Amino acid sequence: MNRPETVPLEPFAEITSNTYRFGYRIVGTSNYAFVVEVPIPIVEQTVLTRATLTARVSPDGTVTSSMIMSTGSTPDLLTAATSIDALVQRAVNAENLRMEEATAADLSTFLQRLEDSVRLVKYATSQTGSETKTALKTTD
Repeated sequence: MNRPETVPLEPFAEITSNTYRFGYRIVGTSNYAFVVEVPIPIVEQTVLTRATLTARVSPDGTVTSSMIMSTGSTPDLLTAATSIDALVQRAVNAENLRMEEATAADLSTFLQRLEDSVRLVKYATSQTGSETKTALKTTD
């Protein structure tokens, strides 16, 4: 009896200039057993409708944005991490202000929000300092 030869396959995904290519290829080769090409905008629109973009500020002032997939089956995808002062610097850059058509009122609102944030950080710092002192006294 002649048995058909079993060929080991592996899944793959590739990006071409304007499509995503998905399929199976023969292990250890670039020979495709099955291929589907899908235009990039279709894949990205489908994926992004199931994702949420979030931003977090760490206690040291690092702003991190992540993409969270709605399936929950994959970990957060880190998209960027930068310091809050670098973000502010980019926001008030002359070219950015021109492109955003920023007004004096916009900048005044921005400044007020930054000042409110500074007050919150100063308060947190004062509370952290007093909690540390209290913890040290109770362990003596």
